[in-house]
Amino acid sequence: MRYSARPIEEYGRIVDGEFRGPSTLPALKHDLEAWNLAYLSFNFEAKPVCPFPEFGHLIAKTLRTDLSTGVSHPAGVPLPRQLTVRPFLRQRPREFVSTVLAHPMLRRLPLYKAFGEDWIKVIFERSWIGGEVADDGLEEEAGLLEMRRLMQRLAGKVE
Repeated sequence: MRYSARPIEEYGRIVDGEFRGPSTLPALKHDLEAWNLAYLSFNFEAKPVCPFPEFGHLIAKTLRTDLSTGVSHPAGVPLPRQLTVRPFLRQRPREFVSTVLAHPMLRRLPLYKAFGEDWIKVIFERSWIGGEVADDGLEEEAGLLEMRRLMQRLAGKVE
């Protein structure tokens, strides 16, 4: 399942006569799970070119993090995919976010280490893109309440 409404190649723009966008990042181009994680982690609709030069590297490192130990392995080191966030990235976006936020190794993920709570807010907000929003606004309100609860749990303030 692809999280973005359009294929990766349709996000980007011409800069100095050269196409730049997520499809030009080797870590994303041919890896659907990497693209899903990148799409949730950054608003490519608003800014087709990611301003963080290390972004692709952080995506790759996050995908290579062993969730049983919190250790991010170097490229090329065999790591069973079931020990990483990869299987979660086959879930619906909201399910991915709920799963990763509840995971005890969340704070060990390279994207979390780099961007902290801001990353959590971005992936939560972006997980609602394309989702059905009830006309009465109750689903949006429920989403905000869920976000508050997850943030409190993350901060160790469980209700």
